[in-house]
Amino acid sequence: MKHTLIVRLALGLAIVALLIAGCSAGGGPAIDAARNWLQALAELNFKQVLNLTCSTPRIRNEVELRLDPLIDIQETLQSLKGQYDFSGLKFEELSNDGRTATVRLSGKLLLKVLGQTQVYEIYEEVGVVEESNVWKVCSNAANLLK
Repeated sequence: MKHTLIVRLALGLAIVALLIAGCSAGGGPAIDAARNWLQALAELNFKQVLNLTCSTPRIRNEVELRLDPLIDIQETLQSLKGQYDFSGLKFEELSNDGRTATVRLSGKLLLKVLGQTQVYEIYEEVGVVEESNVWKVCSNAANLLK
C-alpha cells in the first residue's frame, strides 16, 4: 500500500516537472510565475511553492493540505528518477489585465517511472495574480497537486 502511494505521488510530481520542462521559454510575467511555481514543486521546494502562492487564505490552505503528505516522503521522492516525453506540453496566457491573468497548461505527457509508463492529458487553467509587484499562482493551484 505504502509503495503504491509513493509511486502515485512520484508520478504526480514527475508530471509537474514535465510541465515545466515541456514549456517553451518566454512569455510574460504570469506565465513565468506559473512556470516558477511548478519548478519549485518539481524540485520539492515546498517553502518556495508557498512563497509563490497567492495570499488568499482558502487557496493557501488547499495548497498546504495537498503538500502535507509529500513533505513526509520528501526524501523518497527525491530518490526517484524518471524518463519523460514532454514535447506536447505548453503554457498559454488566456487573459491578463495587468493584475490578474489566466494561464492554461495543456498537452500530452508520456512518463516512465519505476518501470511503469503513463500517458497523461494535461488541461488546467490557473489564475495568477500580482501581489506586491510579484506574480503568484492563485486559483486552481491545488488542482496541479492532484
